[in-house]
Amino acid sequence: MMDIVVDAVKRIQDLSEHGGCADAGVVLDVNPNAKICQFEQGAPMSATFGGRSAVFTTFDPIRAPTKIAFMFGAPLDSVAVRGAAVAIINVILGFLCMSRVLHPCRESSHAACHDEIRRELAGKSLYCIGAMGKSGPSAFGHVTQNLSDADVIIINGEGLVAQDTGDLIEANRQRCRVICIGPSTAGIARLYELEHWCPYGRNCQD
Repeated sequence: MMDIVVDAVKRIQDLSEHGGCADAGVVLDVNPNAKICQFEQGAPMSATFGGRSAVFTTFDPIRAPTKIAFMFGAPLDSVAVRGAAVAIINVILGFLCMSRVLHPCRESSHAACHDEIRRELAGKSLYCIGAMGKSGPSAFGHVTQNLSDADVIIINGEGLVAQDTGDLIEANRQRCRVICIGPSTAGIARLYELEHWCPYGRNCQD
């Protein structure tokens, strides 16, 4: 069994082991005025570290000062804590220049993004992990409830923090395309070399 969030935290621990930043402070907060990705639902929880910030969209945001090291070895057994860990992973990889997508695109880019992925997935059978709203894949492809019938698996941030998602990815990534969508998934997609869709995502918030 591979819990992708727990495993990703272990990878971050290995990356930071000799870097001296494990005890550095991270601030988790929520900006109610910030816009979110059209393929995500919830509140934009931000993680700020080393002058950089990144988001994870969730219905269970956390507001707290914390440290990178606090997630090392932690149970990560609730949606709120798992989302916070992914937000921290996103900002760390942004700080290390390993991920460029830290924030969602501007609303002015929504239509172009939607049209591009609709064309990309035309005619494909889609299996979705995470609620993506009325703008999501159901608007531009056939959505199946049978995983074995899927040509493409699409995962947003909500789907990423589900405890069985790692096993699902490992069991199917050689059989069909697995696409992580939106800025919330950017860090873990980078760590696991998964296809990531967020063509207009930004590395800063203005």
